[in-house]
Amino acid sequence: MSKTDDLLKKTHDLILKNKFKEAITACDLILKLNKKSFQANLNKANLLAEIGLHKRSLHYYDKALKIIPDEPLAMFNLATTLYDLDRHDEAIRMFDKVIKIRPKDVDAICNKANTLVALGRHKQAMSNYDKALKITPKDIVILNNKGIVFAGESKHKEAINCFDAALRIDPVDMDTLCNKGNSLAELGDFDEAAACFESVLEIDSADYDACFRLGVAYANTNRPKEAILCFNKVLKKDPTHTDALTNKGIAYIALKKYMHSISSFEKALRIDRHNVDAMYHKSQSLAELEDSKSAILLLRKIAKREKMGHDHHYHNHHKEHQSLREKICQDAHFSKLKGDKIFLSFMRTLH
Repeated sequence: MSKTDDLLKKTHDLILKNKFKEAITACDLILKLNKKSFQANLNKANLLAEIGLHKRSLHYYDKALKIIPDEPLAMFNLATTLYDLDRHDEAIRMFDKVIKIRPKDVDAICNKANTLVALGRHKQAMSNYDKALKITPKDIVILNNKGIVFAGESKHKEAINCFDAALRIDPVDMDTLCNKGNSLAELGDFDEAAACFESVLEIDSADYDACFRLGVAYANTNRPKEAILCFNKVLKKDPTHTDALTNKGIAYIALKKYMHSISSFEKALRIDRHNVDAMYHKSQSLAELEDSKSAILLLRKIAKREKMGHDHHYHNHHKEHQSLREKICQDAHFSKLKGDKIFLSFMRTLH
């Protein structure tokens, strides 16, 4: 075995052990012996990309492809690196070169589709996902990618069809179950969404994102006590999870435990003092406790942020986006303030 071959083997062994910097050093030793070593140039390019030095890696991809032009693996890795650098058009051109040589290269077709999604060219992306599915019809990653694009376009029924197709192949795939649960929640079907997240937690009880989403689903199906248990598990893992704190506060409002809710909102606001959702729901609790002065003060802060350009439209799963005025007018929690002159004066300032 030559010294170069020995160093290539050493590089390979170091890569398998995730010792990337040492592997780069081995590549440099090879390139001192033979600067036209295709494998050493490609390995160094891949390793530099792996440790986040994407721009530096381009030089070595270029050198490798000058030694063996149009080598599919080198072009594919270069394309993925260009994607990481947000050079999407160049990435697509490189994926196209790979696909021209290997028309059934599913990885190249899917990565091209992902790049088209990044450019907002969803129709073309879907066409590429469909091409890939003709080659590997039972690929749940592709089915999920396709579903995620539909979900991004708010076509949640179509998204769920994709996720269901994936679940017929693997009924316990956690990513698919979560994706389906998210789309069901967007459609307002929180019972079915909860079932998806419950299935995920049966597989992995430590999936805290699924636990949080299950809490939201419980809260929207009149199960605030169960929701609070979910949010507490999330907060035990991450006490700074402001969404869990805010949603926990909302669940306490449903239980009419307004002091408990205020405590949750105040914790969220200590972490993020501009958290508009926490401010709004805290004002609900204050209104219920007939602390009109504090409730109106918080609503004024929200209104001021809107006027300054920090628009925040309130949304639930059954209505269109709402302005602050529309939200307050339809909110029963503020009914006790409707006879308050200061509150009425404030409402007249809203548009």
